[in-house]
Amino acid sequence: MRVLIVNDDGIDAVGIRTLAERFAREHEVMVVAPMDQRSGFSHSLTIDKDILFEKKSYPYPAYAISGTPADCTKTGVLYFNDGKPFDLVLSGINNGANLGTDILYSGTVAAATEGALQGIPSIAISMQEWNCPQKIYSQAADFVYEKRQSLMNLCDAFGGVLNVNYPVSEPFKGVKLTKAGINIYNDSYSAGATDGSVRIYGKPTLHSLNDDDCDVELIKQGYVTVTPLSSDRNDLSALSKLKGLKIF
Repeated sequence: MRVLIVNDDGIDAVGIRTLAERFAREHEVMVVAPMDQRSGFSHSLTIDKDILFEKKSYPYPAYAISGTPADCTKTGVLYFNDGKPFDLVLSGINNGANLGTDILYSGTVAAATEGALQGIPSIAISMQEWNCPQKIYSQAADFVYEKRQSLMNLCDAFGGVLNVNYPVSEPFKGVKLTKAGINIYNDSYSAGATDGSVRIYGKPTLHSLNDDDCDVELIKQGYVTVTPLSSDRNDLSALSKLKGLKIF
């Protein structure tokens, strides 16, 4: 199997190195990742300037690029592919969670979504918390590797992307196929390190609209959460109601 591995944390992030090393034992791996941190870039693309790249001396083909996470997938599939298609796109393992409404901002999820748009089974993988011990990253990589065929089958079944979040607190209770919840932050802004700059801070807050059967809540109980996501942003129910109003 030929696997493209991308991320938003950068080429030297522990998550992508752990994931690539795990899959490279048995499969053909290529890594394309940003030169540095690109978290929160969502599905942005570099369209008005050149994307710079540097080939890295890793045990597998690897490229660091100046672009965004979605650029990593696009360039990997369309430029660095050596003329051969990929069977799977993996994005991660992200340093920190991509739960609930985090997916709107996530470069990790966007990079995987771009793979799905290219017609390739694609999976985003994130850790529940920041800066986890190496053994937890290794456990998450093992999980994705061991469940790779089941995950790919799910991707094929609905044609979208899977968003996987891995818990950090033992005992692990299992795996739940579930919906995305709501993950709102208590954002605030303060003066930045230099004049004319600001910095955002925030932590997730409890949200009354979440029920127990969503990724935000299930991961707290020790479950790996697997959430199918679609690139279709249409709200067909709202469209039907609005058409009935005869506004125009």
